[in-house]
Amino acid sequence: MRDIVVRTLRREFRIAGQPEASLLRYVEARPVIDGAAVAPQIVNIERNQEFFRARLPSGRSLEGTLRYVTEHLDYFVESCARADEADAVSLPAALLVSPDGQRVLFAGGRKSGKTTLALGLLSAGWTFEGDARVFIGADGVAAHPRTLRVPQSLVWRHSCLAHLLDGAPSLAVDGLETFFAVDPRRWGREWSIAAGKVDAVFFLENADSVLSAIRRTSSDEAFGRALQLFSSTLPLTARYVSLLRSIVAAPCLFHLELGALEGAVGRVVETLQAINLRASD
Repeated sequence: MRDIVVRTLRREFRIAGQPEASLLRYVEARPVIDGAAVAPQIVNIERNQEFFRARLPSGRSLEGTLRYVTEHLDYFVESCARADEADAVSLPAALLVSPDGQRVLFAGGRKSGKTTLALGLLSAGWTFEGDARVFIGADGVAAHPRTLRVPQSLVWRHSCLAHLLDGAPSLAVDGLETFFAVDPRRWGREWSIAAGKVDAVFFLENADSVLSAIRRTSSDEAFGRALQLFSSTLPLTARYVSLLRSIVAAPCLFHLELGALEGAVGRVVETLQAINLRASD
């Protein structure tokens, strides 16, 4: 069994492959990260009967069932990513690139439809960067490297997505709902992440209707939404405000009420095509 590789924007962790610990593939993330290569940090996994111990590079250990170790290793990786990007602003958002090269941010809180929309756009030929959160820094916007985490309930609502779960590692998060880790490379496109500008921003809201609606939004309204989504244990400083304002400086800002998946994907594509047509006139 090959080693499991987990990358953040600034680190790489390697978990020695063990057939009995295959659940750990849930945390795997192997995108190509723009920038200098880093030396991998080794996470050693030991088994003692039905329990496992993960020895982290920090010197800490995680001990318990394989599910416990996997879940808390996932938390450890995210905490490292946040610590490394302490100078950046973190927003919950999906980041994808359209077939014609437009880099588009879809910002929204929990259950706003980021992963649902990302799955639909991937099936429509888009390229994935991330769907968990983005870091907004001096070099632009970069996605946190993480596979798509698809809840079982999402597949119950959209049975057309069920085939995507074939072979995907799964985990009952907090012992509750089961999530599947779907590698974006299964659509046959490269997964790479780099910091840079975005061409359009959609602020997501889950609609009660099956119909999706999109409207233009002002930079002031967009900034207010970004402030609501801003997530940090640190106080809101002048630097953070400046970085948040940089995201709403994107030329195209929208509010998207997300209805049925197929219609939502079509509305996003039509909206961006209309912008391109007006720009070329």
